[in-house]
Amino acid sequence: MARKEKKNTIFFIKYTILFIIAYFYVIPIAMMVLGSFKNPGEVLAFDLSLPEKWLGSNYTHVLAVGHILRGYKNSIILTTFSTLISIVFGACTGIIITRRGDKISNSLYYYFIFGLSITFQTASTFGLIKFLNIYGTYASIIFIFVALRTPFTVMTFSSFIKGVPKDIDEAAIVDGCNPVQMIFLILFPILKPIMITNIILTAINVWNNFMIPLFYLGRASKWPVTLTIYNFFSQYVRDWQYVFAALTLTVMPMIILFLALQKYIVGGMTSGAVKG
Repeated sequence: MARKEKKNTIFFIKYTILFIIAYFYVIPIAMMVLGSFKNPGEVLAFDLSLPEKWLGSNYTHVLAVGHILRGYKNSIILTTFSTLISIVFGACTGIIITRRGDKISNSLYYYFIFGLSITFQTASTFGLIKFLNIYGTYASIIFIFVALRTPFTVMTFSSFIKGVPKDIDEAAIVDGCNPVQMIFLILFPILKPIMITNIILTAINVWNNFMIPLFYLGRASKWPVTLTIYNFFSQYVRDWQYVFAALTLTVMPMIILFLALQKYIVGGMTSGAVKG
């Protein structure tokens, strides 16, 4: 009986602490969302009070003058292709490295791991992009994000695939699968937890990134939503109701994505850690 009471006490303390931490994370988001519906006088209080009148016109104004939809389009292009390429390349590389398991593969694995510790070189990357004549294009940003995300992707897929029996590969080969079919039709469905984990982490990283598009996208017509909001804020720095509306439109897609798929993050990362 005493053991059960102790277990319940620990459970209560743990979840109380987690609730308090979550509360402090939720406050800024709630303040932002509520402020996006307030009038100019109410929003200056910066509190959690409900607006006297819910003003959807704030969002109408932001969408009309803030080029938010254009920013959405650019962010979707950059995020989709960066995530897709890094996941496919990283998964295939991780699978091949782990399944081969020879000295060359091990050296290649540590080569990618070394990439996690290297800081981003702005000047040399700029010079390379200018040399390739792709400065200011979507391709330049996508290639940079793929290069930055691939080491982590390779590491996580390599760790996860170690826990998948090689008997599956052999059975697929016996059934007539070639290596490409085996990877995409047999192994990819098994790798769903770690794949979704990488999709979420990569998508959030690319969507929220500010500095890389700022340095390597010259034209405002190709700015992602982060730069669009920055430009919008400089024009409406005193109109916090519009700023909050613009910020809400920016962060909500990633919040929704995270809430919809967050259970896979824990499952994918813990499975990779144990199996690696």
